[in-house]
Amino acid sequence: MVTLRGKILAAFLFFLTCLTTTGAGAILAGQDPLTSLSGFLSGLPYSFTLMLILSAHEAGHYFVSRRYGVTSPLPWFIPAPTLIGTFGAVIRLPRLPGSRLALFDIALAGPIAGLIPSVIALAVGIRLSSILPGGAPPASGMEIGESLMFRFLAWAFSTGTSGDSTLLLSPVGFAGWVGLLVTALNLMPVGQLDGGHLAWALLGRKARRILWGIFPLLLTLGYRGWRGWWIWAGLLLLMGVSHPELPDGETRLPPSRVVWGGIALLIEVLVFVPDPLRFV
Repeated sequence: MVTLRGKILAAFLFFLTCLTTTGAGAILAGQDPLTSLSGFLSGLPYSFTLMLILSAHEAGHYFVSRRYGVTSPLPWFIPAPTLIGTFGAVIRLPRLPGSRLALFDIALAGPIAGLIPSVIALAVGIRLSSILPGGAPPASGMEIGESLMFRFLAWAFSTGTSGDSTLLLSPVGFAGWVGLLVTALNLMPVGQLDGGHLAWALLGRKARRILWGIFPLLLTLGYRGWRGWWIWAGLLLLMGVSHPELPDGETRLPPSRVVWGGIALLIEVLVFVPDPLRFV
């Protein structure tokens, strides 16, 4: 049961995250959010898009949890004065579902629900983006990594691009890119992440072999590219890479969920970015 205090806290955090994402969006739009109201409001397209994506992700978890009779509090959105304006959102279940099937469906619902608006936002954002011809990148700024999904959408929806041109992604498109990155992070088969729940529901104790293989992979990726993977690896260690046992640990999932597990793995391959950010 969601208490009044819980509702007020969730609403307050949601409001703060709207403010921080709007401020981040204003900066992405080339405006100073602190000098004028119009400058601050210029970040609304980015903020609205990203909050819609994050809300869809958490709504997927919430409603499927309710379908299985699992008490689920409202999600907590985490405001942050960062480049994207937030550290995402979390739902802390008071207890794990009583079956592997319920755990699988609840874990998968969030990434699937968030993926759909992310792809739409990125496709629309690419159409709204401008093209810098000649392949000359800006003198300063930020370069984002390209997942396989991003490359496909850029090929399908951008106009006037060629091998020697640079896509200047719009704030809406950047929100879609962030949504794909959030999906990739959540589908990593580690601990209490959605991917960790999926791996445990599918493989049981055998999933530990995968879980412990992710940590050295992140260290390697951080050494070869984006140092943020080292921070992410540390956070995963703090969260714990193991997973609690389930009452029906020996029960196998139906074939349909095995197929969906393969789809989740394919999605992870398509949206994962080994080197997400690079500053010029």
